[in-house]
This record gives sequence, C-alpha cells and structure tokens, in this order.
Amino acid sequence: MKVTLLGLLMAAVFAIAVGELMQSTEDESRWWYAPSRKAPLYEHKYQGLRERLVRAAAAQTVNMRLPRDVLPSSYTIRLLPFIEEGNFTTDGYIEILIDCKVATTNISMNAAELDIMENSIQVVDNADNTMNDVEKFYDEQNPREIITINLKTPLVVGRTYKISMNFISYLNEDLRGFYRSTYVENNVNKYLAVSQMEAPDARRAFPCFDEPNMKANFTITVGRKTSMSAISNMPLKSEEPIANMPGYVWNHFQPSVKMSSYLVAMMVSEFVSELSNPSLSPGVEFKIWARPSFRNQTKYSADIGPRILSDYVTKYFQIEFPLPKVDMAAIPDFAAGAMENWGLITYRETDLLYDERRSSASAKQRVAIIIAHELAHQWFGNLVTMDWWNVIWLNEGFASYMEYPGTDYVEPGFEMNEQFTVTDLHYVFGIDALETSRPIDFEVNTPSQINQMFDAISYEKGSCIIRMCANFLGEPVFRRGVTNYLKNNAYGNTVQKDLWNALNNQTVTENVQLPATVETIMETWTRQMGYPVINISRRYDSANSAVASQQRFLLMKNENSTDTNNYSWWVPLTYTKDFTDIRQHWMPSGSGANTIPSLPGSSANWVIFNVGQEGYYRVVYDERNIEMIRNQLMTNHLAISKKNRAQILDDYLNMARANLTTYVTAMELTRYLAHERDYAPWTAASVALDYIDIMFYEYPDEQEWKNYMTVLVTPLYDHIKYEASNSDAHLTVFTRSQAVSWSCGKLNISNCITKANRDYHAWMADATKELQPNLRRLISCTAIAQGGRPEWQFGFNRYLDSTLANEKTELLRSITCSQNVAILNEMLEMMITPSSGIRLQDANTLFSNIAANPVGHGVALDFLINRWNDVFAYFDGYEGFGGDAITRLFRALCNRVNNDVKLEKLIKLSTDHPASFNTASARQGIELARTNVRWVKKHYGTIVNWLKSQDSVTEGTTVTSVASTTAHSTVATTPSSAASTFVNLFVILMAAIATFVGF
Repeated sequence: MKVTLLGLLMAAVFAIAVGELMQSTEDESRWWYAPSRKAPLYEHKYQGLRERLVRAAAAQTVNMRLPRDVLPSSYTIRLLPFIEEGNFTTDGYIEILIDCKVATTNISMNAAELDIMENSIQVVDNADNTMNDVEKFYDEQNPREIITINLKTPLVVGRTYKISMNFISYLNEDLRGFYRSTYVENNVNKYLAVSQMEAPDARRAFPCFDEPNMKANFTITVGRKTSMSAISNMPLKSEEPIANMPGYVWNHFQPSVKMSSYLVAMMVSEFVSELSNPSLSPGVEFKIWARPSFRNQTKYSADIGPRILSDYVTKYFQIEFPLPKVDMAAIPDFAAGAMENWGLITYRETDLLYDERRSSASAKQRVAIIIAHELAHQWFGNLVTMDWWNVIWLNEGFASYMEYPGTDYVEPGFEMNEQFTVTDLHYVFGIDALETSRPIDFEVNTPSQINQMFDAISYEKGSCIIRMCANFLGEPVFRRGVTNYLKNNAYGNTVQKDLWNALNNQTVTENVQLPATVETIMETWTRQMGYPVINISRRYDSANSAVASQQRFLLMKNENSTDTNNYSWWVPLTYTKDFTDIRQHWMPSGSGANTIPSLPGSSANWVIFNVGQEGYYRVVYDERNIEMIRNQLMTNHLAISKKNRAQILDDYLNMARANLTTYVTAMELTRYLAHERDYAPWTAASVALDYIDIMFYEYPDEQEWKNYMTVLVTPLYDHIKYEASNSDAHLTVFTRSQAVSWSCGKLNISNCITKANRDYHAWMADATKELQPNLRRLISCTAIAQGGRPEWQFGFNRYLDSTLANEKTELLRSITCSQNVAILNEMLEMMITPSSGIRLQDANTLFSNIAANPVGHGVALDFLINRWNDVFAYFDGYEGFGGDAITRLFRALCNRVNNDVKLEKLIKLSTDHPASFNTASARQGIELARTNVRWVKKHYGTIVNWLKSQDSVTEGTTVTSVASTTAHSTVATTPSSAASTFVNLFVILMAAIATFVGF
C-alpha cells in the first residue's frame, strides 16, 4: 500500500524541512509522508476521539489477537449496498468454512461497527449438516473488535464447520472498510461504494478472521442498481435480478485465490473503464476505471500498467501473475496513495490519472512509480504475505525498492536510479537519526499500533536495506534468491528469517563469499533502530591504509537518554579513488576500530567511501581526505559521480548538525555548487540548505545568508533558464524547479519574480491560457505571495473549478503561499468548514503548507492553539496510518520552530492536550523543534562568521532582488541571552501588528 504519498502528500523532503514553502517539483511525487511516505490521511469516525484515545491506552495490555483454535478456509460473502442519501447501509450475509484445530466451544472472529443479527447465527458441521447449538454470543466490538460464538458442545478437531449470519454494515465517510465516496458530475452529486481493508479494516465490512496469516478463498456477490457497475478481486461469473427489487441485480464473482482478508476489494459505481491493449499483457485483461469526465486521463495508466506487470515484474520474479484480470480504479475520496488489492487496485485520483497536455512531469512520474509499487505488491505482499504486521516492511520495503526499476523499465528517461538516494535514502536518514525512531521489526498488538507501522521506517528504510543487500550479494544472485523465496512460500505467510534463508541459500549455491550469514548481517539492520556513521581515518604512509570505526548517527543526542543498547552493524564498506576501481571491505558488528590495509592509489589521491551511496550509512573523513575531495569538487566536480556528490553534501551538512564535523567544513563544500548543474547534488544540497534557510528566518543576519545562496543559485538559474524547452530531459525539468523554487520563492531574484508575475497575470486575464505545467505551482505560489487578494482569489477559484486532480492539489498548495495574515486565517477557517470547498482529505495539505509558509507558520500555530476545540471536533476520529489527523497538524508545525517563544507555545499545546499528543509522531515533532532551537544557539553564529568571511568571494557579483512585502521582525543573534527575551517579544508584537493591519 503506498503512500507515502505523499499526501499524501505526502510531499516531504527531509524530516526537519518537510513541507517548505516552495518545495521542488520532484518532491511532489512523495505521496505518503510525514513521517510516513505512504500517505493515508484519515481512518475511522465511529466514536469520539477522546474516548478512543483513552481506550487505546488501555488496550495496550488487552489481547487483541484471535486464538487459532479454528482457521478459515473459505468465505461466501453477499453484500447489498444502498448508495443513496438517507440510507447508506449495506445488507450483508456471510458463510465461513472453518477447520477445527483445537477442541473448543468458542469461535472468535473480528467485527467492528457491524450490527450482527444474533438470531441468524448458525454453526453447522459441514460433513453431515448437524447443527451446533449456540449457547451465548459475546459482542466485544468495542473495544476489542472481536465477537465470540459460544457453543453448547465443543467442536471436534479435524472437522470442518460452516458459520453463517446476517449483518448490517455502514457505508461510512471514514475512508475505510466498505465506505462511500462522492464527486460532482454535471453539477450532480454522485456516490460510489468502495473498499479499503488495510490495515485491519475488513472487519468493518463483514465478520472475518482479520489477521494476515489466516488466509482463505473468497467468493463474493455484490448487489447493485442496474445503472451502476460492480467489480471485485475476480472476474464476473454471472448476473441475476434481485428478487422483489426492481432495478437491482446481483453480480456473482469467481472464487478468489487464497489470500488475506485485507486484500478483499469491491466497488459499486457509475465509473467508466479504459481497456488496455490486450497485446500489452497477454492473458491478463487490464482496465482503468474513473468517473466519466476523467476518462481522458486514463490512457497513460492503461499503457504503462500492463507493461510493468507483464514485461517487467513477471519477468523479474519469474512467476506468472495468477489472476486473469487487473482493474485499477481512481477514487475521489481515498485515504492512502493506493492499495494493492489482488485484481482490483485502488488509487487516489492524483496517483492514477494523467493529462498529457496539462499534467506536470512530476505528476507523470508519480503515476508511474505508484503503479510500479502496487504491481510489485501483487507478488510481494499478495502472493507471499507477512505473517503479522510487525514485519509489514517485507511488503512495503520491497515494493518501495521495486518501484524504481519498475518505473525505469517503462520510462528510462526518468533516471530513477539517480533519484533513489535523494528521495528515499536521504529522507529516511532524517527520521532514523532521531532517538525516537524505531526498529524495522517492531512488535505491535492493537489496530492503532498496526497503523503506525505504515511509516518511513517500513517504506523507505525497508527499501534502502533491501537495496544494500542486493548490492553486496550482486543483483542477479539477489533476484534469484527472491524468486525462490516467493516460489517456496506462495499463497503463504512469512517472517523475515524466511527471506534471509532464501537469500543465504542462493549465496551458497552460487558461491558468493560473505563474512557471515545473510540473517546475521541483515538483522543488525532490522532488529535495532538507527544507522551508523563511519569514521574514516587514513594513514598517509607507504601502506596507504585506513582505520574505520562506527557509531550510531544521531542528529541530537539526549544526555538523559535511558537507551543502553550498544548499537553496531555489519557494514559493507565500498570505496574508490576514481569510480573504476571499486573495492569492498566488511566491518563486523561489535568490532570497534577496523583496519583497511591497502587503499587504491597513493596518499596523494582522495578516496570516497560508500560508492553510489548503496549502503545505509554516512561517512566522515579525516581533514586531509575531505580537503582533497573539496579541491576536486572546486576544480572538476565531474570527476566524482553525481550520486556521490549528493552523498557528500548530504552527509557533511547533516554531520555538521550532529557536531561530527564543523559547519565551516560543511559550508566550504557547498561553494562548488556555483558550478553544479545536476539534479541529485542540487536536490541533496537544497534539502540541507533549506533547513538553514528556515533556521535563519527572522534573525538579523538572514540577508547575509540570502546573499550567499543567491551567489550559488544564480548560475544554476541562468543555465537552466525559466522557460521550458521541448528538448528538456526529465531531470532537467526537475532541476529547473529547484532553481525557480530558490530564485522566486526564497531569494526574490527579480528576473524570476518578474516572469512568474507576468505569466500568472496573463493567466488571470485569459483563463483559457495555460501556465507551463512543470512550474504551475511555483508560478502561482510566487504571484500569490507577491500579490494581494485578487491573485489569491483567482487561484482559489481555479482550485475549486479544476477537474485535473494534480492541478487541483498544486493550486491548493499555491494559495497557501499568501503573505496576507487575514487570508491565511480565512483559509484555516475554511479548513474546518465543510461547505467551504476544501475537502476533508485536503485539509491536512492546506494546514501543512500554511505551516510551511514562513509568514503562515505562526498563524497556523496560533490557530491550532486558539481554535483547538473547533479543530478537534472537525477532525474527531479521523486517523491515518502512522498517526492521527490532529497529530499530523501538530507535526507540520514542528519543522519551522526556530526560537524559544514558538517552542514554548508548541510544548504548551502538547501538554495541554496530552491525550491527543501522546504518540511517537508527536514526540518526534517536539524533539525536532527542540533540536532546531538548540541548533540556532550553537551554530547560527558560526555560520554567520563564515558567511561574512565569504564577502571577498562575492564582491563584484551583482544580484538584483525584490524586497519582501512581508513585515519581517528582527531577532537577536544568540537567542539564549537576555536579549532573546526582548527579541522574541518583539516577534510576537510584530505578528500582532501584522494581523491587525491585515498584511
């Protein structure tokens, strides 16, 4: 299940700098983050959030697991949804065949929010139709989500029984279970019923054994109006009228293959479908479903979907796809980025639909990468499923790894291999560098805990360690090992040891030499959180050797930490002097200092470790080696690969934050960026430098920082140019977004501002004109930030009217760029007003982007504090995987906190509402905010002094910028002093004045 997304959006760059005012276009492809890339926004609304929070705390010690006395073998499910206002209910009937494993009088299964017709419950011996009388029925849907049928006589081991019952479920608006979604077609409200069963939400659609290792076959029948269509996991078998219900029919679907309950899917709608060319996926019918007015946006998915399935994933795994068809549906209201249901994959509209004329390059990549992710799941997750949710990373990590080569197969021009490090790796480095991180394999019990496993650790870190494993085994060996793993466990469930054993057996078969078993090596990466920084200290003598040591990398170490774990990993070190001679050295776990006896070249050569950044670790060098690397970058940076240039910048700018090197050393490395033109290094630098940009906001030397960045960015902007060309490579388009984001959004370079205003006002004058799609958000953001209410109103109206899913999201983010405090407050009011036009699923995006706006951050913080009761009531009950909706709003505020006043407000907000913020995600947010404030006190002065030492470098460079229209307050250089109190009060005063005058 993806992402992500980024809404997902997920659009996050680095754990600290997530959601900056003008993020680069490629970051929009993150559909599931903050902190999870996966991107579900909400879940259920079946009780008040306060009550559920209390229950969730109590449930940590409650046994939420089902006994294994009986196990299901097959389900027959009949659902008749009434998709009409005033009666959003579903009449249900179910039969379950169970095998008795242990003699018992109790049959327990999962159910939630279901009205069970108790008098309809029957338990029959399947061999002779003998009835087993029911003694009692225990309904523990609240809080255990379990029902138990107590029998008068025990079931007999080895016999099969049939359970049957009638029930009613509800087509809720909570985006889980069997729920309803809405959209407008020709000014008419339309409804559809669709399912979302992951994580444990099949129990909201029908009673079931809702655990992934209780697989069964499902035979599904769905009723529908004759004006609608119904689809499910399997092809349609037959159709018949529903007795005594004119205008309704039953759709009977073929029995499914053996699968987990969370993969069950069905949809009843007025959607239309686009059939793929049968030659693209022989033997597998491939269709794309969407609302009728969006049919013209389905062609791209209909083209690449079957090619990824048949030509890439099937051939990669060497296992045929076991189903006869694949439906992919674009859902208007959808919490996740996408869901990999076998045979019926559901997506957010933004993640499946693409308009070739109006959609951006990032939107196109986003569609391709999510489709590749979901199709990889058809094997890794669906065919072979994790035994329990604690190892969900076996599903999500592998799909996140496979999405890159899968996309690269159909779109080689996207250069996905270059993008991996600066999207997945660098992002999760930020999360996993916190003391509040978690191991990949982490015990969970309750549904709330399960949902929190869908985060960056399962997705991005999972993909990164799989990539590292594939690299040290060799990709062909790794692939054959994975194929054997899938074949040996087809239609079953696994733990991570099963994967390690399959890979290890393959290394033995192919005589791959490893210092330890695959399990020994890899479990140092899955059983403990974090990752190492490798300290390389070269010995510049005739032997030209080096000593390597490792320690856990932490952005900020808590001196009061109670963590006594001695972190150490098996590390596959790779190193080179020229990228032609690449060598490997294993650093054992717990080994301490480790000698590398002979480096390539001589002591006069630089040596770079972690070639291509394939390993999940950072590297810090001795002063002489990093100086040689810096000189190489300044004289001919192309001698170092793009991925390693990105690695060096990301490593050193983050190690300076962690006090493992100096900011002087890190900033000296950035000087070469005036000559850099490539995507990966600029993206890595932008994320880290953007953090400094945030930390300098409203401090007296902020302009000194802006001047330096202008010197670095202007050559890139002049080279890449504002105007697009039809011959632009894919990554050129993304790099242009980086240049324009800095030039227009942060540095106010006049050429960029002028052109953006020109284009936006031309659009305002003639709405039939189109902005260039790849800069649409940045142009709109710039003009709205520079303008007033007319510019904002035009953008808002376009957002309301847009029928292009990706454009709608871009415009929503753009209107949050306003510098007018009154308008920002209006948007926050709209966020909690159902009739405002801001959809509930977009509320998080709106708030997060206002919080990322330098002017909007304080407005959003005050709004959440002052309007807590209203915000809480509006979001009451809507939870997302990895954290509830309220926590997501809170987390969005943490990233830009850079002074004591805002930190104290944030802490007070969390302590005033402990039931809402007693989550790992909220604690991570507080840790990030504290780290920011400590960073300012420790590093601000150092960087200012270094910047001032660069004045001679920048003399003679003339850069014209537009003065900010925002009222900027001034903050003392060292906010830890008494002056800090005065300055922080001044910040509050200026904010109050700005609010009063309506800036």
